[in-house]
Amino acid sequence: MKGSFFVRIVLIGGTSHAGKSTMAETLAAQLSWRCLSTDSLAKHPGRPWRDAPNVLPPHVVEHYRDLPLSELMQSVLHHYDSMWVAHILPLIRNESGLVMEGSALLPGRIAPILSDDVQAVWLVASDSVIERRIKSESGYPSRDADSRFLIDKFAARAVAFNHFIASEVHRLNLRKVYIDSDSEIDDVCSQVMNGLQASS
Repeated sequence: MKGSFFVRIVLIGGTSHAGKSTMAETLAAQLSWRCLSTDSLAKHPGRPWRDAPNVLPPHVVEHYRDLPLSELMQSVLHHYDSMWVAHILPLIRNESGLVMEGSALLPGRIAPILSDDVQAVWLVASDSVIERRIKSESGYPSRDADSRFLIDKFAARAVAFNHFIASEVHRLNLRKVYIDSDSEIDDVCSQVMNGLQASS
C-alpha cells in the first residue's frame, strides 16, 4: 500500500459527535501520521457543560441561552470561515503526513483544493446518534434544568450543522461515510482507507 499511496493529507469533516476525532486518531495511527483537530486552532464557544469543579464560562452560557438556532448556525459558520485563510489553508498547503479533523472543514472550502495528494471525507450521522452521544457525554440525565436547556441548544445546533454538511456534500458530490447506531470505527476506517487507495 505505501508504495502507491500518494496522499499527503487527509481531512475528516462533520458535525460535533459524528465520530471525527476517533476516526482521525485511528486512521493516523494506521498511517503513522500526525493527527490534528481544528478545535485546537482557534476558540469558539464550545460544549456547554463542564464537570465539577470546573465552571462553565459566562460567555458560553449566554451564547447558547440567548441565541436562536439560526444565529447559532450563523455564528459557527462565520467562525469557521474566519479560520480558513489564517489557520486551515496554510496547513493544508504545507503539511504532509497529517490527518486533520474538525467541523471547521467546510465542504465548500475544501472541494476546490481536493487533489491526488489532498483527500477528504465527511462523516454524516443520524440525528439519533448525535443526540444520544451528546447526552451521554454531557451526563444529561444528572444535569439541572438550566444545564439541560443549554445542552439541548447545543444538540439542536449539532443536528442542524449535520444537515448542512449532508446537503453540501451531496451538492458538491464529495465523499461521505454514513454513521448510524451500528457503525464500528474499524469498518468506517476501512471505508475511508479503501477510498483513499482507490483515488491514489
